[in-house]
Amino acid sequence: MTSFLQRLFGKDNTCVPVRGPLGLHLNCGFTLDTLAFRLLDDELLVTLPGEEYTVAAISHIDLGGGSQIFRYYTSGDEFLQISTTGGMDTDDIEDIKLLVYAESYGINQEKHWRSVISPESIGTPTLSWEHRHWQRFFNREEPGNIEPVYMLEKVENEQNAKWDVHNFTMGYQRQVAEGTWEYLLLNGEESFNDQGEPEWVFSRALGVDIPLTSLNIIG
Repeated sequence: MTSFLQRLFGKDNTCVPVRGPLGLHLNCGFTLDTLAFRLLDDELLVTLPGEEYTVAAISHIDLGGGSQIFRYYTSGDEFLQISTTGGMDTDDIEDIKLLVYAESYGINQEKHWRSVISPESIGTPTLSWEHRHWQRFFNREEPGNIEPVYMLEKVENEQNAKWDVHNFTMGYQRQVAEGTWEYLLLNGEESFNDQGEPEWVFSRALGVDIPLTSLNIIG
């Protein structure tokens, strides 16, 4: 009888997913048309692992001033990043990127952690990595080495676990073809375990711009 009344009055216990830009949400899928990137295989360092993805975790970063970043982590090593300003409608989308982790490792000592997120390590105007030349595009107008950009990321996974990640980030880019850029995201992640102890991870991720027309949401 209780379930009948719930259905009758619209009080179903079914959990409605929280939808972000383009209707993306936990456990949904999305596909990408990767033909343009396959044609540049010899130029790009990033390898797109496929064309179909499932969202296993989501996150939100409030940059202030109406600017937000939404991240959709897949069950693999990649995440879709959508930057918006002013809202979550399609017209509010400023940028869509797919980023794939190239490497990631844990850090045990605080002095090592401080070193990898120092301006000398993560904030130089240019960078040589994997025999490629990269130009800083975060705060590119500032001369010399700069501090990484701090971003508080609120994460939730498909088991409904929620936690905060303190990101210390720097972005680089290089042009691989007319109108096509490849991105290198350096990121120091600090989170805290149940005992309040810090846990540190440093990662490098490669990415490309994703045209809205090549992205299709499933579910």
